[in-house]
Amino acid sequence: MLEGPITTQEARRAGFTRRQLRSKRWRTPFRGVHEASDSPQSLLSQCRALARVLPEGAVFSGITVARLRGWWLPRDADCLPIHVTVPPACVVERKGVRATRRQLEPHEITEYEGLRLTSGLRTLKDLAADWSLIDLVVMADAALHFGDCSDAEWQAAGKSRGGRGIRNLRRATTLTDGRSESAMETLLRLVVVLSGLPAPRPQVILLDDAGGWLARVDLLGPDGLTVLEYDGASHDAPKRHNSDVRRWALLRRHGFKVFPYTARDLFRGAADVVADYQDALGLPLDPSAVEGWLREFKKSSFGRPRRWPDQAD
Repeated sequence: MLEGPITTQEARRAGFTRRQLRSKRWRTPFRGVHEASDSPQSLLSQCRALARVLPEGAVFSGITVARLRGWWLPRDADCLPIHVTVPPACVVERKGVRATRRQLEPHEITEYEGLRLTSGLRTLKDLAADWSLIDLVVMADAALHFGDCSDAEWQAAGKSRGGRGIRNLRRATTLTDGRSESAMETLLRLVVVLSGLPAPRPQVILLDDAGGWLARVDLLGPDGLTVLEYDGASHDAPKRHNSDVRRWALLRRHGFKVFPYTARDLFRGAADVVADYQDALGLPLDPSAVEGWLREFKKSSFGRPRRWPDQAD
């Protein structure tokens, strides 16, 4: 059997009949392309199959690039159609595919696993037109963290003029931080900064008075003492949880103020997170401050009503 994916024309030239291609030994992920039914299925395999029947010059783009690259994603992003960008004269109408017509510059195209993708920066620019501020910052933090876009490129894009989503992009450039190591860590930071409070620093190493290692913490407030930690599902295992509790106790003995939060705290109790931070920094308690976060949160994919995963990673 030929290794797939192969087009219908290639299969016919190899001697396969229409009946054979419709048998259980084959599947048709997209019209005009076939692959062995026992071959592994993934987004990458889907894109490889689709690439065989896309017009010349087509490039995978948008949320599909974010998924392929392993960026932190908006909620339910894995349910969306595959996104491609094609030259202006091309038309792509296929089930499960969303096509955008645009002439890309050579520097806006890169290769990944044998596929043509939009570059990290071009992808973020496209996402800025389709996604909320919070969703965009989560993906931009991931792109910066994984090195798919440089901070210099990203900041320069925020100074560009015109284009769909430019206001969203400009604001996002002021909120991103490539030191973040997870989507939930980014979201915890956004609860604070979108509430108008001083930004905490991600992934800070704390030392004792003698210069000995204490811990590396998710977020450290500007006072150098307030620690914000995200306590996700992976921390639920007894051994991991016990280690966290001992670490927090150690930090508190050395004068640090430690505040661990779960996903439920961020998405259902953000007012308490903001109040904790205000109190820890000695700021006036302002219950209305959290409205800045809540306004953006309601626009984001994370703010959509659904059964809540109590301890999302």
